[in-house]
Amino acid sequence: MFHTAINHALGCGPVNDVMTIPWTETDVPVLPRHAATPLQQHPIYARAMAAQGVRARSFTPIDRAWRGKVSAMILERRWPLLGASAVLTRGPVWAPEVPVDVRRNGLRSLLGQLRGEFGAVTVTPDLDDEGDPLEAAGWMSAVTPLSVARIDLTPMPEAMRRRMQQKWRNRLCRAERAGLTVRHAAMPDDPDHWLFRREVAQARDRGYKSLPPAFALAWARAGGPRSTRLFTAERDGRPLAAMLFLLHGTAASYHIGWNGAEGRRVDAHNLLLWRAMVWMHVRGIQSLELDVIDTETKPGLARFKLGAGANVLRLGATRLSAPGTRLFASRLAA
Repeated sequence: MFHTAINHALGCGPVNDVMTIPWTETDVPVLPRHAATPLQQHPIYARAMAAQGVRARSFTPIDRAWRGKVSAMILERRWPLLGASAVLTRGPVWAPEVPVDVRRNGLRSLLGQLRGEFGAVTVTPDLDDEGDPLEAAGWMSAVTPLSVARIDLTPMPEAMRRRMQQKWRNRLCRAERAGLTVRHAAMPDDPDHWLFRREVAQARDRGYKSLPPAFALAWARAGGPRSTRLFTAERDGRPLAAMLFLLHGTAASYHIGWNGAEGRRVDAHNLLLWRAMVWMHVRGIQSLELDVIDTETKPGLARFKLGAGANVLRLGATRLSAPGTRLFASRLAA
């Protein structure tokens, strides 16, 4: 049970013997302080997705004592044969002091409520201190666990630089001597911005999928000028490389980037990422995620992220609950 001493410390009332935590929908989510909120759980993300025609809904426990200690957001999707479906990615977001067993119970309670409303529920949780919170929950694994690269921005810049791998730091030094001009500003509200055009062409040429430019624009419009930062490396007024970051509370996420032939020759992305790290550190941003680590199909990109001093953050498996999946999952586990 949620022990009385813990209840008192958190200011929460006791839960019942099976530790259910009833949830309710809220129009005004209150994120926990001092928690690194993933992009997919931030209110700006909800507004940006709504602008794309995707409904986002926020949930909080009914007991108001939990206010400011946990928040969860889902997206509603419609899938063939399954109808309305809920997608919960990297949530709920908990205050750091909430114990692991309470977090796991709260997640399962929320998922139980969602299963009662939706034909299908998909969930990708962050790992907790004991591993995957849904490993023994009986849900069918739909996607194997992914890992993302996360840079801790809390150390002083000198310490962050020492943490880089030697080859990465050497390339940074070379870029710093290349005479590049680095500029940064909020992302302009321009659907035809040169970075969007070049990134779309780059994705087509390299055969990868990315969110459309409309998402970045919707994010910037929903969050205002402080929700984005575009870093550009120039020479003689010509852009050689760029990196766009989305800012969400005390965390940030790399979104898209482009590096031309001349920019690659002078390691412009090393310089841009470093300047962005220092800029974020000064402004109190505590962590920067550089998207998924894929050592099999994109080993060079993985080396770039890890060389910058990123840690590997493993996520839980993506699991699905829909009619018949529990039986299928039990047969797989047998």
